[in-house]
Amino acid sequence: MRPSLPSRMLSIVSRQARRAALLFPCILAVAAAQPGQPVQWKPFFTLAPEEGLNFVIDTAAIAPGSGVPVLNIANDGAMLLSAAGMQSLKLFEISGDGRTYTPSVISKRGPDGGFVYLPDGRTRFLGEEPAPGNTPQRHKSRIISWISSDGRQWTREPGIRYQPGAEDDSISSVPSVIQVRDSVWRMYYVGDFYRTNGSRTALSSDWGNTWRQESVNNILHNGDVDPQPVYLTDGRVRLYFRAGMGRPPDKAGIGCADSDDGLHFDTTQARLLVGDSALPAMFKLDPSVLKLPSGDVVCYIGAAPFFNSPLQPKLIAAWDRRPATGIELPRTLPASPRLDIRQNHPNPFTSSTVIPVVLRERARVSLRVFDALGRQVALLFEGEREAGTHAFRLDGTALPPGAYFCRLVAGGEMRLRVVLRAR
Repeated sequence: MRPSLPSRMLSIVSRQARRAALLFPCILAVAAAQPGQPVQWKPFFTLAPEEGLNFVIDTAAIAPGSGVPVLNIANDGAMLLSAAGMQSLKLFEISGDGRTYTPSVISKRGPDGGFVYLPDGRTRFLGEEPAPGNTPQRHKSRIISWISSDGRQWTREPGIRYQPGAEDDSISSVPSVIQVRDSVWRMYYVGDFYRTNGSRTALSSDWGNTWRQESVNNILHNGDVDPQPVYLTDGRVRLYFRAGMGRPPDKAGIGCADSDDGLHFDTTQARLLVGDSALPAMFKLDPSVLKLPSGDVVCYIGAAPFFNSPLQPKLIAAWDRRPATGIELPRTLPASPRLDIRQNHPNPFTSSTVIPVVLRERARVSLRVFDALGRQVALLFEGEREAGTHAFRLDGTALPPGAYFCRLVAGGEMRLRVVLRAR
């Protein structure tokens, strides 16, 4: 298991000397994956190259006393955020606009790690545990795994998934993963923690069941740790990370770098996005970036106090200032909901699906469908409608398989729902 947040703070010191969903519970409801169907997760972790580069930090705590944000998509389509801190593991379901975090239930698994989405609909979670024993094994750790059929309840899998070698000082901390192709996945992790303190990679060809060492040297600068990857729409991979361990607050924090192949990063082009000085006396750790159905991009961050600071650790968020093309949330929200978009049926669908809409009063309505990149693919209706329940049919015969976002706007309010086009 990865060291608790206080333990991580001590190691840092020694080296340096989740609103709207409460009002609108139906703002986002994603279709459940049928048995044997893989989770549609990639749209949530895919950005345009210009997105995710201009973050504004929100210092309000999502989870006081916690850090280590970890994101996954459940089989029912929910966006889940877990936060580890002290001796607890908290789970929150994220609303469609990312502004509200509803506590949920999670079974025991590791506090941080990466998710491999299997083709049979299950999800494998890869996390760290310390090797048994004391000196000299105290520096050793390895990767183990849990398996889930719904993305919420986890069962420990037997065996060790990965044990790094002596050149990594036998540490494999803060693992995260990304799919290279089909069964091939890459794991990023903090290796050589007690010497150069940097990021390494391992590779799996069997959906994360077994791993082999890939990079022997750090893929970023020494001191750049906590790597978290996302896809870019131009085919590249972006890595977010904790930058500059041991550097002054104005030169350390959350950074990123892009790569053509997900392995070789031009560190001369790395950017510092959220500096430690943006939230005084707090380290910025463990970035986890999510593309919301609203089109907004959010980066969850674990904030840990500096040495001798009276502050407590907390999980916070930073928001990208650049909205996604074609989808933007209203600037203000009304006091009570006047419209709703119900679960479409069937979902997933093959050729067409019906989307029910409920209006509390007569209003001018716009119902549009966007793909995962925010491009409009269908206008289902635009015009006046009376109060009541209305059904709109989406013809998806020309749409490729994947996740699509229905956006309903009426009377200054907006609702979103994800529909899944089956294979």
